[in-house]
Formats: sequence, C-alpha cells, structure tokens
Amino acid sequence: MVDKVLARGGKPSLCVCGGGNASHVYMALFSARGYEVNVFADFGDEAEKLTKAKEENGGVVAADRCDPSNLKEHKGTVNKISKDPADIFPQSDVIFISLPSFAFKPILDKMKPHLKDGAIIYYLPGQGGCDFIVRKEMAEELASGKLSFCGVMPMPFNCRISEYGKSVGLAAFKDQYDLAAFPGKDGAACGKLLSDILGKPVNAGGCMASLHLQGANPNIHPARVYGMWKDWDGKTPYAENCLFYETWDDASAVYADGISDERCGIWAEICKRCPTAGKPADVKGIREYIFQCYGKSIADPSTTKGVFSTNDGYKGFKCPMKEVEGGFVPDFKNRYFSEDFPESFAIYKGLADLVDYPTPVIDTCFLWAQPYMGKEYITGEPGKAKLNGKDAMETKAPQAFGYNTLEEFLG
Repeated sequence: MVDKVLARGGKPSLCVCGGGNASHVYMALFSARGYEVNVFADFGDEAEKLTKAKEENGGVVAADRCDPSNLKEHKGTVNKISKDPADIFPQSDVIFISLPSFAFKPILDKMKPHLKDGAIIYYLPGQGGCDFIVRKEMAEELASGKLSFCGVMPMPFNCRISEYGKSVGLAAFKDQYDLAAFPGKDGAACGKLLSDILGKPVNAGGCMASLHLQGANPNIHPARVYGMWKDWDGKTPYAENCLFYETWDDASAVYADGISDERCGIWAEICKRCPTAGKPADVKGIREYIFQCYGKSIADPSTTKGVFSTNDGYKGFKCPMKEVEGGFVPDFKNRYFSEDFPESFAIYKGLADLVDYPTPVIDTCFLWAQPYMGKEYITGEPGKAKLNGKDAMETKAPQAFGYNTLEEFLG
C-alpha cells in the first residue's frame, strides 16, 4: 500500500513504462525535478535506442510551449533503461504507465514476479478497462497491500516526440486530475503523492466507473470523425488532411455534446441506482471538462466548438487519414478508431447497457464506423442498439470481463 512507499522517506523511485510520447515527457520532467527515474522498455529495440540517445544527448529535453508567451525547456537524465523487468521493477516505488490499454496486461505479467512491496501503479489516462485487468490478474497483491492501482484522468500531456530518446514537444500539461484507486482506502494518499510528483491538483477518491465516463478521447474522437466523414462515399479522396481541432465545426460540436449528454446520463443513472458510487456532478459535460483541463489555453471557452478550435493545447494535430492517389482518405486502422472505439467508447456503451440507458448518438457513431473497421460491436438501431455484436467481447466493456450487472461491476 501507499503507506509503505511514504514510510521509506525521501523521494520515491519512479519507473516509466515504454518509450512513447508521454514517456519522453515523464523522463525529462521527473528527472529534472530530482526524482530517480528508471525506464522499462521491452518493445522491439526501444531500450537500445533510448540508451544510445542518452549516451549521445545526455538526457531528454521537453520543449515546453504550454504557455506560448513563456517557452521553456526541461532536461532530465534517467538512471537506468532496460528491457529486463528484473532490472527495473524491484527498485520501483511508483510505476507510470501511459500506453494503449492493449499493452497493459503484457507489462503486468512481466512486472508481477518482480513487484516491490507497496508499489503504486498510476495508469494515465485511466480509461480503457485496465482496472478490470488488474482486478483479475493482481487480486492477491491488491488484497494484501503489496500493490495499489490508480486510474487517473485525463492524460497529462499533449505531446509529440521530436527526436527519439532526445527531445519531445510539450504542447499542453493539463491543469487538474481525477483519481480512483484499488484498494479504495489508498485513494487519498495516492492522490496526494501524485499531486506532489506532477505539481498539479488531484481530486482523489472517485469511483472507477466515473473515470470511464469522463469526457476524454472517447467523447472527442468519435464525435469529430463522424462529424467530418459521416457523408463520405467510402472511396473519393479528400484534397487535403486538415487540422483536426482548429477546423472543428458546429456539426462536430453537436455530436460531441450528444455523446456528452449520454455519458452524463449514464452516470446519473448509476448514481440513482447505487448512491454510494458517487454524485452526478462527478462526471462533467464535455465543454466544462475540457475547460477544467486546459483553462487559460482556450481563447473562447463559451462553446463546445470553441474549447477545441481555440485551444493552444490542441494546435497542430492532423486528422487520422492516410495518403492515397488523388489525396487523403480516413484511416480506419488509426488509433482514433482501432483503440478509441473498442478500448473506451465501448465502455460508455457497455455501462449504458448495464443500466438500460438509451444512447442514440453513441449508437450512431458505432453503426457508422464499425463497417469501415471490419467489426460488429453493436447491433440494432440508434437508441435501441445493444453491445452484443460478434466482436463485442473483443472490447474493454465490462461485459467482456464477466460484469453483466451493475452490482458485479461495482463490486
């Protein structure tokens, strides 16, 4: 449990898993703040590439443009990089994982034999069903106090690697966070520790279901891609790949608000049926939630369209498209589809089914996207559809883990 980490005194030893965009910022930021940072990188030749870059550059530089009027850099040098879990996890008090949810169980399996007593896992962002996996695979460790698991929303950074292992561009560092923990009694202490590490306020003690229903990527990406391409004929290329957020339009805002209303309604119904789960106010509408995350980075927070199109933290990101002869077409293998729909959007739908809550906008987005993806997650018509298609059990919905009632899901 977290008390064991705090009892050791001093700054905890941090582990960063993977060599992706967010991991680069963790390496730079945490090392620059005086934490010992070790990196577990077991995908391909990540460890070798990161080690070589460290030798050449002396550390990772995060070019911070969160405030365009105050550009700065954070440079940090990690302690150890390895693909061998025995080199990293026995000395790791705190483990940060910001990877696609499909990568979580393989890392968990490698970590498990080497876990330090009292270790804490922070999974950011906390959507994607990883709490289901850890509850199943690490039940004994959670019950004994050997491990605390925390889902945290939102993803801390908008960032892109500039040069692998050497530099990363940091466009946004979100202002505040929600945390839910297993065991629940560890939530407050884990939240305080995370706040110290990030240097940002953390609201701890929430229900994991409320994290799954927050307005992050599964609210944003399906609404935007449907708003842009719902009338596409499936073959004619677009002339350009436009900017995803700066060109956000009224139609996309309508669908984002529709999904937002539905997920807030699902949570309100959960609270009605189980008042101990939390309060309806724990899950915020999309405009309020994005403003809570980005604050002063948004020039016009008065509309849903504005919190995306005038947000400095969202500038410069292209659409999930691929180049073909004659222009660009939607890329249905991109993570905006291959991850967001089954890994988190399906959790919205799965929770809706647990409380029989109608979701016509969520259904509409699913029914449009899934044929292009070669999948069938839901069947039926908008407002009456259910997560019972032939590929439903490939998702991270509660039903795929055997939670078929609200009582089972909430434990």
